[in-house]
Amino acid sequence: MEIEAKFRIDQPAAFAILRALNTLDTYTLHHEPHLEQQLNTYYDTASGHLRAARYGLRTRVVDGRTLITLKGPGVAHNGIHQRMEWEFEWADPNPATWPHADARAQLVSIMGAEQLFPILTIQTERRHILALRDQQAVAELSLDVGSMIVPGKTAVFRELEIEVLPAGTAADLDRLVVALRQHMTLVPENRSKLERGLALLASDP
Repeated sequence: MEIEAKFRIDQPAAFAILRALNTLDTYTLHHEPHLEQQLNTYYDTASGHLRAARYGLRTRVVDGRTLITLKGPGVAHNGIHQRMEWEFEWADPNPATWPHADARAQLVSIMGAEQLFPILTIQTERRHILALRDQQAVAELSLDVGSMIVPGKTAVFRELEIEVLPAGTAADLDRLVVALRQHMTLVPENRSKLERGLALLASDP
């Protein structure tokens, strides 16, 4: 189960403020030096089976690796998202080739005999910040700047994600959000990047 908060960042200086912080409430912040370049490609069938079932499938190319991510239907309130997620290193979006049996069975049950094709590309520059409590990483803050690309249209975004790590709890997430609001304006984003990309795809040129 993935638990994360998503916030739209409208102030360009907000990320610089966050990168200058070494602590947040009682948490120590560890800033990863590497700027991650992501190429995310999302897939669906011609009949839109995944969209209808509220599932998302993407490949993510980052640092020479390709990851498959399958996300199930979720709930979102005030920017807090909860949903099932399967993620593993693999390059082929065709589930027939997947080594992960649970994810393979789940996707095949949704798409049936139809084929997958790419519907959306998202290019993202991401910076990682780990929030540590008692020297354990309990949450990961991701500072994202990127572009959603569909045929003939592009939309840029700036977003902060805070994901609870295995050593963390929902209470850590709540405390981090409260502390962050002391430094910047956070606009809750209840739509995933895929949902916003699909809205762009459906919009008038």
